[in-house]
Amino acid sequence: MKTLNPTIFRIIDTGPLNAAENMALDQTILEACERGIACDTIRFLSFDPHCALVGNFQTVEKEIRTDYCREQNIDINRRITGGGALYWDTRDVGWEIFSTFDGVFKSRNIESFYSLFCSAVSEGINNFGINSSFRRRNDIEVNGKKISGSGGTSLGKAFMFQGTLLVDLDVDTMLRALRIPVEKLKYKEINSLRERITWLSRELGYCPSRNEIIENILKGLKCSLKIDFFKGKLSFEEQKIFKEKLGYFKSKKYIYKVREKKSTFFLTSFAKSQKKVIKCTANIDIKRNILRNVTFSGDFFAYPERVVNDIESVLKNLTADIGKIETEVKKFFSNYPLKISGINEKDILLSLKTCIDKIKFKKYLIPLKYFNDIYLINCELDTKNKIEIFLLPYCAKRPGCKYRKKEGCSICRKCTTGNAVDIAKKYNVKTLTILSYEHLRKTLTSLKKNGVRYFGGSCCESFYIKHKEDFERIGLSGILLNIENKTCYDLGREAIAHEGKFEGFTDLKLPLLEKVFKILTCI
Repeated sequence: MKTLNPTIFRIIDTGPLNAAENMALDQTILEACERGIACDTIRFLSFDPHCALVGNFQTVEKEIRTDYCREQNIDINRRITGGGALYWDTRDVGWEIFSTFDGVFKSRNIESFYSLFCSAVSEGINNFGINSSFRRRNDIEVNGKKISGSGGTSLGKAFMFQGTLLVDLDVDTMLRALRIPVEKLKYKEINSLRERITWLSRELGYCPSRNEIIENILKGLKCSLKIDFFKGKLSFEEQKIFKEKLGYFKSKKYIYKVREKKSTFFLTSFAKSQKKVIKCTANIDIKRNILRNVTFSGDFFAYPERVVNDIESVLKNLTADIGKIETEVKKFFSNYPLKISGINEKDILLSLKTCIDKIKFKKYLIPLKYFNDIYLINCELDTKNKIEIFLLPYCAKRPGCKYRKKEGCSICRKCTTGNAVDIAKKYNVKTLTILSYEHLRKTLTSLKKNGVRYFGGSCCESFYIKHKEDFERIGLSGILLNIENKTCYDLGREAIAHEGKFEGFTDLKLPLLEKVFKILTCI
């Protein structure tokens, strides 16, 4: 039931709940507000057990280390809001604001709430005697370190805006639970993660009680937003909706609703914009040149949420012609009131074009199963390009090998590096072992300076995504081939690998390597 005074909000503290219960409650209160059976509400929440949550448009498999989470009793679930994956410790406190766009805040744009609500919560945090402030786009920081992130979603005339206050974070557990989105971060940022984020107990020297945290946040909201509160609880109607929805939010159907496509007939690509990553997965009937369907996933926010599904629907069964697709995408963006935060129509078109361009691999008789294992740098696949040097990752040399951390190979056949060296020799291509990221950067710069026009190499998908812009910026054209086995990124050891100290062991895709050499060498 609505309150007579629109500036009076119901306060609900639902305490520690599991991930499915919290996600179901988010949807419940949002729907109740939209239907007019719930008044404007501020909810405080926590999680027990601790949990890892992906954003609404992300795939669990790409963002969370599921085996580790299961071993450590870390809940896995999906938020109804967009954005990146989050780890929630049991002491962290969430805050949520539910209202309608025509209510007290009067806005049709959720992004306009970032500054408004984050600044208000920041004012509440400062009641502890620390100096926090809003940081664009959607964070609260203390002395340059993130202490709270936020995001939102909408349903009809209603919206939910939510944030996470880090209270007593276990950074090591977070790093192991999440596949940190290294594609958005530079190495120094990853290596200094503890210096980029902070939490309340760290700033205060003690861990405040949950009640004290809520009380201070409410003071900030009241003073900054000019609203008042009354303590409330879920209505009978809300409890009924919650019970009806809980089963779905517990289900694999919901948690894994954005799936990583396993079929080799699905082509994938990535695009980046404003540190947001969008992954395009396209099912293309190559024989008939028809885009059967396409899905977009990533760490972005979309307002309204359905916009992503709508774009995917518009693209379904179109001719796989990027010109015709561009016309439809531009028409869609011009006719719909929508927003995808950090991603624009050019990013969507680029990611889809990269998928469609892979159809050209077929004419070179490359098996379809390898289409997603080829990453092109500043070029298209063309026989005019000839590989002059091939870069081998040191992690493809077995641990204990005397050549692991230096140039050379004894061809002992105990790893795939020797086979790769043999293949390269057959095609008169020189090989070079890359020992660290810095070594790679210097090598590519030197090769370009010395007149090399085209290079080849092997690396994992995560490394390519992370350094895609670095490769493009250096300006040397080339082709990279994916590798086998678990990589340093899968194991959470990317920082060590960056320095050349990773002790893991990977295999090269030798059949693909030989196929590419046949196409892109002079023999």
